[in-house]
Formats: sequence, C-alpha cells, structure tokens
Amino acid sequence: MSLHTKKNLKIKKILLFISLFLTMQVLVAQPPEYIVDHWYLHSFTYIDEVVSISDLPISEGPTLVIDADYTLHGVGFCNDYTGEYEYISNEPFGVDDNFIPRNVVIETENCSDYEAMENYFFIPFVEEKTADIFEVNLPGDDKQIVLQYDFSYGYQVYKNFPALDIEDISINDLVIFPNPTQNKLILQSATNNFDSVIITDIHGRIMISIKDMVSNEIDVSALNSGMYFISIQFSTGNSTKKKFIKH
Repeated sequence: MSLHTKKNLKIKKILLFISLFLTMQVLVAQPPEYIVDHWYLHSFTYIDEVVSISDLPISEGPTLVIDADYTLHGVGFCNDYTGEYEYISNEPFGVDDNFIPRNVVIETENCSDYEAMENYFFIPFVEEKTADIFEVNLPGDDKQIVLQYDFSYGYQVYKNFPALDIEDISINDLVIFPNPTQNKLILQSATNNFDSVIITDIHGRIMISIKDMVSNEIDVSALNSGMYFISIQFSTGNSTKKKFIKH
C-alpha cells in the first residue's frame, strides 16, 4: 500500500470519527434551560389564518409545560395532555434546534365551539411533527419561543406569561398528570396553593379526601382501575373539578 493511500485512509477515518461524534452530539442533546418552562400559547396558525388567543372569547388558552426530564404536559382548549419530547441540538451545523413531541396522550372531552380548533392545535402532537425552535429575547424575565412546523401546518407562538387577563390563573392553568395514572397524581398550577382535594368515583362516592395539603402529589395506588373525579379547593376559596383515569 502506498504512502498516499495510507494518508487517504487515515483522513477518511478521522472524518468518519468526526461525523459520528457530531451525530452523537445531536442525538444525546440535553434540553436547554431556556425552553424548560411553563409556556402559554399566544397565537398559532389555524388552517390558513393566524389566531391570537387574546382575540378569542375564552377565559383561558392552551399551555405547554416543558420539563427537563424530556416530559411535557399541559392543556389545550379543554383537554389535558401528557407526553414526552425529543430535543435535537443542531448547534455544530449552525441551524435551528428541533423539538419533536412524542407519545402524547390527550383527553377526549368535546370542546364544543372550539372542537375544530382544538383538533388543529394538537396535530403536531399527535403526528409527532418536527418543529424548528426560535428563541426571542423579551424585556426582563419574559421569554418567548416559536415552534415552526412545516409549511402545511405553520407555527405556534408561546410566552412564559398568559395571553389573557385571567382573574384566577391558579384555576385556569391547573393541570393534573400523568393521566391515565397508576400510582400518583401531580397537581400543578401557577401558584400551587391547594387547600383540599376530594376524589370521587363515577357514583359520587368519596374515595380520597385530603385537607391542608402540604404536597402537590397524591397517592392513588390503592384505587381500583376506572374513571374518577378530583375536586380541588384553592386557598383563595375558588374550586375546580377534573377527571382522570386510574390504570
């Protein structure tokens, strides 16, 4: 083998190693601190138009909570959802990073007048579409991200503060997860000021009652499989009710 051939083989090996290294960097990318937050939808592409949440006659808008452990959860126009996501860093290549929803489970409550909008909002979650992530710097601690999907779907604009002037954010952004669950329920809102919780079965019988809550986690492992209702009383005196499935 000639010296020239040996040099070419050595160069090829080095290039292959670099290529594999960069690929590994993309695959094992950790989600940056910037996107790990409680996000509120402000506007999104709906078919051939752009819808601003603040223009709709609703009391709350969809949310997206991105956690550092690659899980996500939130609420659409009326349905809670939980799932996972994949974060792909493209930093070595100088292009935008990617966000891909995975294994998203959505409740099936009908959203009445907003059913079509709800279904459209969830398209990228259900179909696990890949989004380019654009970060936008805002004044102070305010943040914004834009999830840009393919041209046939469009984009979703999120900020880390509500798009609506909500009187009681703690109620309107309340999320319970995982749902369905096996062992525990986690309650999360902007304030987490929970006073008491009552869980009933479909016949209205009280299965769990907790007063003066000190944690936002509830052990439901002793419940039989089925559907239950959870009524939450906030320290402000307001209350809300949601349903969940126990496996």
